[in-house]
Amino acid sequence: MTKPSTIYDVARLAGVSSATVSRVLNGPDKVGEDKRRKVLAAIQELNFVPKADAVANARKVYRKIGVIAPFFTQPSFMERLRGVAGVLAPEHFELVVYSIDSTEDLNNYISTIVTSARVDGLIFFCVRLEDRVLELLHKATFPVCFVESDLDSFDCINVRNLQGGQKAAEYLYGLGCRRPGFIGEQPRFSYAVSATEERFQGYKFYFANLGIIIPPEHVWLGDFSDQNLDEGIRSFLSSGNLPDCVFCSSDLIAARFVHLAREAGVRVPGDMKVLGFDNVDISSYIGLSTVSQNLDMSGKAAAELVLARMREPDIPLVRMNMPLDIIERETTR
Repeated sequence: MTKPSTIYDVARLAGVSSATVSRVLNGPDKVGEDKRRKVLAAIQELNFVPKADAVANARKVYRKIGVIAPFFTQPSFMERLRGVAGVLAPEHFELVVYSIDSTEDLNNYISTIVTSARVDGLIFFCVRLEDRVLELLHKATFPVCFVESDLDSFDCINVRNLQGGQKAAEYLYGLGCRRPGFIGEQPRFSYAVSATEERFQGYKFYFANLGIIIPPEHVWLGDFSDQNLDEGIRSFLSSGNLPDCVFCSSDLIAARFVHLAREAGVRVPGDMKVLGFDNVDISSYIGLSTVSQNLDMSGKAAAELVLARMREPDIPLVRMNMPLDIIERETTR
């Protein structure tokens, strides 16, 4: 019988100290990239299982589900996470949230999680990954589910952002709007799904098919920080010929836009109709019309898929499309 590899075997193969191996397993961000890669490669080559993990593996489950997302402070993330928690709590599973600030953070977390297998399942929100990282995830011993990313070889909960933009345009056109505008944030992270661009493309294409071209002065795409957003919206509102409707890429942006428009003397919805996207809780409080992407439902579906695949690993892959609904409130009535 082959003797199990130890942390010292890993250290020798990687050419580092056993303390460095321990840091890679417990705090990968504290180890330089070169050493971290050597340690992870040695762990994979030796099929090393940390002692604590071996004990947990004998119990079959850790009762932990991980969630990785780039926007963990935004309301849309929190409401989606609420759906996940609602499924996991009755099953007595712990929810572990991994906050990422860079591509390096993202790849380090994935390498460490796959190598140490310290969760029973992993859910990604609005993340797109390099092919080599996806290949690594295929080797995971636990189920993986993506939300708002459409991948052939994983369980996926899809949000059809392009269709969402088309739906927004169809709704506003049906209200008689013929001078459309758009407000959205530019992508900040290369590893995040390009939802804003997809929503804008669908919106723009729908109007173009009707012979309506959105002029550049009726579009603002900028950095989603309070100061830059406010400056961008004020500049947009100060132009002479305003649109008769504005579709915003999120409810947070739409809420800010409505506030600043009214501050500038623009009547909403009298002079301009405003539509958001997401249907976060706050939108109902302020009377914001929006495109609902059923955030709670997508989180709930992802958690249910992970638990189902834990029970039956060989069930067919699931690709589920979330329904998109127009929620009409005061800003477009």
